[in-house]
Amino acid sequence: MKFRMLTCYSLLFLAAVASGSSVMAERTFVHPGCLHKRSDLDRMKYMVETKAEPYWSTFKQLKEFPKARFDYTVLGDPSMTETQPNKGAFISDTTAAYLNALMWYITGDERHAQKCVEIFNAWQNIRQTSGFALNSGNRPWKMIEGAEIIRSTYDGWAEEDIEKFKAMLVYPGYSTTKIPEGDTSFYWNILNGDPGRHGNQDAIAFRAMISMAVFLDNEIMFDRALNYYKGLPHRPDDLPYASGPGVSTEEIGDNPYFTTYKSKRETREEDYGFNGTLDHYFWENGQCQESSRDQQHSYFGLSIFQMMAEVAWNQGDPAWNYLDNRLLKAFEFSARYNTSFIKSYPDQPAPWEPTVESGEFIERKDRTGRWKSKAINPYFEGDFERLSRGKFTEHRPIYEQAWAHFDVRMGQGDQAVWTKRSLDLVGIEGNGWNTDHPGWGGLTFRRPDGCAGDPVQGFSDGVPTFGIHVLPAAIEAENYDWFPMSGNGRTYYDSTEGNRGKAYRNDDVDIVALPGGGHALSELTDGEWLAYTVYVPKTGKYDLSVRYRAREEGKVRFEFQGKVATDVVTLPVTEEPAWSTYSVARQVPIEQGVQQMKVSVSGSNAACIMDQLIVEESKNVGEPVVVKAPAAEKPAVVELPEVPTAAEVIPEETRQRSSLRTLWADGNQWVLAGAVALAVGLFVGLLRPKKRKKRR
Repeated sequence: MKFRMLTCYSLLFLAAVASGSSVMAERTFVHPGCLHKRSDLDRMKYMVETKAEPYWSTFKQLKEFPKARFDYTVLGDPSMTETQPNKGAFISDTTAAYLNALMWYITGDERHAQKCVEIFNAWQNIRQTSGFALNSGNRPWKMIEGAEIIRSTYDGWAEEDIEKFKAMLVYPGYSTTKIPEGDTSFYWNILNGDPGRHGNQDAIAFRAMISMAVFLDNEIMFDRALNYYKGLPHRPDDLPYASGPGVSTEEIGDNPYFTTYKSKRETREEDYGFNGTLDHYFWENGQCQESSRDQQHSYFGLSIFQMMAEVAWNQGDPAWNYLDNRLLKAFEFSARYNTSFIKSYPDQPAPWEPTVESGEFIERKDRTGRWKSKAINPYFEGDFERLSRGKFTEHRPIYEQAWAHFDVRMGQGDQAVWTKRSLDLVGIEGNGWNTDHPGWGGLTFRRPDGCAGDPVQGFSDGVPTFGIHVLPAAIEAENYDWFPMSGNGRTYYDSTEGNRGKAYRNDDVDIVALPGGGHALSELTDGEWLAYTVYVPKTGKYDLSVRYRAREEGKVRFEFQGKVATDVVTLPVTEEPAWSTYSVARQVPIEQGVQQMKVSVSGSNAACIMDQLIVEESKNVGEPVVVKAPAAEKPAVVELPEVPTAAEVIPEETRQRSSLRTLWADGNQWVLAGAVALAVGLFVGLLRPKKRKKRR
């Protein structure tokens, strides 16, 4: 396997690759960092390795999907310069690129990565794409997602070809001051979305743009997409958004669900914000701007906005929760209307019918001035006999991703009841309709219970380097899980505001820089805890220790998968400034899989500084070898004799004291056993004589 080892971030990036002009990015981007970070890809891979559900069943279906196979026949060709005459080939190849990129990382089979490179190189000469933002947005985003994964994890895509692919996306070149004339590729056809149409056609442009920006390391482009999502003005160093408003002129159609108008777009208000912004696509009650059009376009819109929110989240912006959790309200509105139609529940025995009269449906004109919503539509826009209501279980795989965020990340499962009910009806999510959705959510978006945050291996300039901790390992205590907003109560609990150590991270957890380099948790207070996402490759027994120093006794406890794994153990006072490694528990059973490891502290406040959390695989104990030693009621220094080959000390507990190992023996015997050679040397131990049983 040829895995590309990349530093996840770079301080400066070239965004314009063809025109010669460059935009130096101040933002430090996460790579891979579109829909899936490296830790997300790790989670997929590890859960498949352990055959955990629903990851395993979803993966088995994915690997049989024709476009996910490494023997997929690429339909594009380097001679092609336009997508529209070759749209069928491009749509097929873009899905194959994304799915083969996932398969590459999960399986490690290089043939999948090679297939991706073949696809990217086949389309690197595109110079003209559809002028419709819908087509130029919905067609390439999956290919960009695949390119981001491959560029970040595989070293077989030549740098020259990567640069050609980048240039293709923004042909004839990127600019923040001038829109080019003549042939243009994807970026220039999604620049301003589609201000004259329904919200999905407007928003899909910015959905493609936000992933394109990450791939190109282009901060201005990233902000252009995210600011539009939020309904904010354009950056002053970028081109403006479309002006408005859209004004209705005359009525041209009417039905029970919506009225249509001729309209014109005025230009008196810059950055007007049309149907593709979050607040104008999903209204304050969660109703979609397209709810009166049909339900299928509403599903597509939900998918677009949650994908944009996920990319933003992975880059450190909590866009998922914008406008008082508007996306949560939108998912619940749609799910309740559609799911109650196909299944009854004790609290909803009949289908839910929101109306203007009940105050549950909003009558309103859209931002273009072309449509007025009057009632929710169970049919299709152009066919009032064919139902669109409730038709989501096969072609609209949108609920795994939403539930993972609402429930596991945010702890809002009790507010997302209909989202969960919809997911339960879907079962294992597949690919979905065409290129509308990423699909396969039981593999790609499912999060283990308790894993609200994302695991980090370290930080660079305050930006996380993502990756799951694979046990056994010594985990730096300061590398608890990351959360793009306050993680208090989610990835940690800290009783005081701010980082009093002012080092390493900007959370409320107190962290100090160590004189010799590195960092450690400080000012630990009774009741505080930290969470770490870890991967246990196999079920077994493990020894748990902490590396710390303490001026007063503190206490610690470990949990795995929400279950208490150890007693509350007292950490003895140490001799400053020496560090001590203390065994918290041995032979602790831990089940395999990706899961949360939680470490809680108690006892005296600010008693200790914690450096590492150490998880080691327990050794198998063989036949004991007994070495006689004098009994004592106080620590005694024992010169160990020659130790038989393949033996190790197996005391009741093991501690570090300076450079000597402190052994606690049972009775007046050192018990040695196992399969690891032990060097002869001085060991300090407290030897106690065995208590004799009283005769009756």
